Amino acid sequence: MAANTTASLFYIEFEGLDPLPIRSITEVKFEAQVAGADTEIESTKGGRTLRQATSSGFQTTPSMTVEINMSGDQLSASRIVYDWFNESLPASALGNANWAGARKSIGITVYDPDGQTQVMRWDVRNAWVKSYSIVDTDAAGSDLMVESYEFVAEDITKTVGMEQAAA
Repeated sequence: MAANTTASLFYIEFEGLDPLPIRSITEVKFEAQVAGADTEIESTKGGRTLRQATSSGFQTTPSMTVEINMSGDQLSASRIVYDWFNESLPASALGNANWAGARKSIGITVYDPDGQTQVMRWDVRNAWVKSYSIVDTDAAGSDLMVESYEFVAEDITKTVGMEQAAA
């Protein structure tokens, strides 16, 4: 039986860059499309109605939402992911209008509190930033400002750290 793990370090990885820390992963979402469940296929002598439901692919493309502490540092996750988002914005929104060129394959990795043991990883293929928002902030508060990004991808593959898989 595998032990439960408290993960505390989250990183986003872009090809050619060192892993960049992120605050959290709030959602990884695949939504299947179901067909046939709304139509009866037969009724038994006892009055029981039978239905058949089947999967007919995905209703939406796979997506993932991450939160990043806001920073103006050129090498921060905040700046690099925002620049990536800006790459795909249309020129009318003051973006670089390079949606096709802005698709990237990235990795999201979760480590144990020791920072050495990989607990979970998602390989995100041909992703782009679908939405950007800043979570509620308060000028009188002491919380850091947080940016939220939703990535949409052709494929998200979850892999478990090899240390856990061997347990």
